[in-house]
Amino acid sequence: MTAVRFGTDGIRGIAGESLTDPIAYALGRALAARFPGGTILIGRDTRPSGAGLSAALAAGANAAGAHAIDLGVIPTPGLAAVVASEPTASCGVVVTASHNPVEYNGLKVLGRDGRKIADAVERELEAAIDAELARGADTASDQVRGASSTAEGESYRARYTAQLAATAAVAAPDSAAAAIRVLVDAANGAGAPFAVAALTATGAKVEGMALGDGVINDAVGATSPEALGARVLASGVDIGIALDGDADRCAVVDERGQLVDGDVVIGLIALDRKARGLPHSDQVVATILTNSGIERHLAAAGIKLQRTPVGDRHIAEALSGKGEGFGGEKSGHLLFPEHAPTGDGLISAIEVIALRARANQPLSQLAAALPLDPQVQRVIRVEEGEAESLLADPRFTEVLREVEALLGEGGGRILVRPSGTEPLLRVMAEGPDAAVVASAAERLLGAAASLLGRRS
Repeated sequence: MTAVRFGTDGIRGIAGESLTDPIAYALGRALAARFPGGTILIGRDTRPSGAGLSAALAAGANAAGAHAIDLGVIPTPGLAAVVASEPTASCGVVVTASHNPVEYNGLKVLGRDGRKIADAVERELEAAIDAELARGADTASDQVRGASSTAEGESYRARYTAQLAATAAVAAPDSAAAAIRVLVDAANGAGAPFAVAALTATGAKVEGMALGDGVINDAVGATSPEALGARVLASGVDIGIALDGDADRCAVVDERGQLVDGDVVIGLIALDRKARGLPHSDQVVATILTNSGIERHLAAAGIKLQRTPVGDRHIAEALSGKGEGFGGEKSGHLLFPEHAPTGDGLISAIEVIALRARANQPLSQLAAALPLDPQVQRVIRVEEGEAESLLADPRFTEVLREVEALLGEGGGRILVRPSGTEPLLRVMAEGPDAAVVASAAERLLGAAASLLGRRS
């Protein structure tokens, strides 16, 4: 049996194959032992496999003496907010594969503070899950299933709805966004029951698409914003917002139907916060992937960019304890500690709508003021262990050093890393010369493909 391991965003795999009910059951038992004496709150996105995994998780937790409550469909940040505000909660689990296709699912564990648990705790849970499975937790499905009613969780969902309304009231007071028209794409995911009402609370006129009438992440949502862009252009709205499957991030489309780069969104929000004199607005937390052009724009405004490893958990850790400030990832994870303990796509959308209302300029004009350095992001598919072996191979590292030197001469950079959520090796190259950047990325990908014995 293959050992169960956490990636950068929890345990993830194809439902019924690499992610099964017995694994969820074993995690439930492990959580009950690791976080004793409290309530375990469970939420999920809209994947067909989610209800069974949630039930197995609850059954395992209850069998080990915990009290598990199934909240049903709720965004990851919604569950995070509920866990952080509920005194009896010991932890939370979201059954979601976020932006991945419908056949995938995942188990994302949140600590008492609503944030993703630490790596050390994940290692403890991995060992406990493996032990449970070895002892026979992978028994017949009728033994691991245990329905947990969502009725008790309805009041918790209402709490999250109220939090979104309160955030909108702070971010856009007195219906400041009344003249703004918004189209929100909920990706047929966890944000679908909440999206239109949450954004309408800003005062904006809001229409919705992919509100649960189709398959999660199927040519919709933050990773496929083309359909949203076409609808924005055709309908003449001011802003398009696309959520991902668990609604913890959002993509922004301008009035021309064009996607606004995630780094530009970070820059616009950071500059707006500095102009308003908000606490800690002289510093922004972002990852190593954030475009260097944004770093220069922020520096010119007296804002320092603090970089972290990839992953919103690292951004949250850098912001932890301040209760205020701002940070984000290019992928659309934006964190506002004054509003929520984790990144929330709906709260991010509320802030973007409020920013647009204050600026009283089209998003395309706002974005044009923050040009980016040319950047290339590419991937190559790998098998288990191949990425790590490649990064340790002297033949590959020699090519990497040569490419780094080439880009570094012009003030550019290159990053190579294994994906934490998919079987991919990711390459990012950046610099002032687009041709040199593209050539550098292709050279490194070619070397990787050659050493792996496949085409890039």
